[in-house]
Amino acid sequence: MKSLRILFLVFVIVCFIGCTGCSSDSKSVQTVISNGTILTIEPGDHWQGRMKVFIFSIKKHPQLAIWIENSEGDYVSTVLVTGKSAKNNWQSAPKEGRPETLPVWNFKRQNNSEQVDTVSSATPKGAVNIQIDNSSLNEGQEYIIYLEINHSFDYNDFWTDSNSGVNGQPSLIYHAKFVAGATERINLIPIGHGSIDGTNGDIVDDFETLTTALTIIKDAYIFSK
Repeated sequence: MKSLRILFLVFVIVCFIGCTGCSSDSKSVQTVISNGTILTIEPGDHWQGRMKVFIFSIKKHPQLAIWIENSEGDYVSTVLVTGKSAKNNWQSAPKEGRPETLPVWNFKRQNNSEQVDTVSSATPKGAVNIQIDNSSLNEGQEYIIYLEINHSFDYNDFWTDSNSGVNGQPSLIYHAKFVAGATERINLIPIGHGSIDGTNGDIVDDFETLTTALTIIKDAYIFSK
């Protein structure tokens, strides 16, 4: 009886650790980024993943960050970031947290005093609209919007628990150039992946080792009304 109670306690703890979001459906995620410009993310087949713990199968959802840079590559602001990454609030993680989850975003915002708590969220359930400070964008100027997304324990034949730790496959990076105030649809396209251990903010232009990570998102685009 005592061993069963211990097993149940371990299961509850792992459920808490393994949960990386609270979405339970596949509705699109919508975020207003500037004067009616909307970023739409359509979840793919792997938006909701699963992990095995003993004989149990646990649902898990991705961590993600969305941010804007100017045409020179300077960080402007974060539009949305999931709560665990924003607050570095991880259970049973090292003191430094888990920078490997969203390493590109993590390095981009390190030297910025922006309070990302105001744009943090759990993995959205259904549509979400967030208006950023319009003063940070200049009408008619070109910007780049980035989306970084990652599933924990997302292992495949190449990225295993022996060479990728808790991460599994590294974060996947999407981006698109847009002009503030322009009215057109622009698709975000994948451009590479982040560091597997979180030691740098480089984007690696290589998709050959990625499998399920490529199907977390079905489609992502911005559209201005």
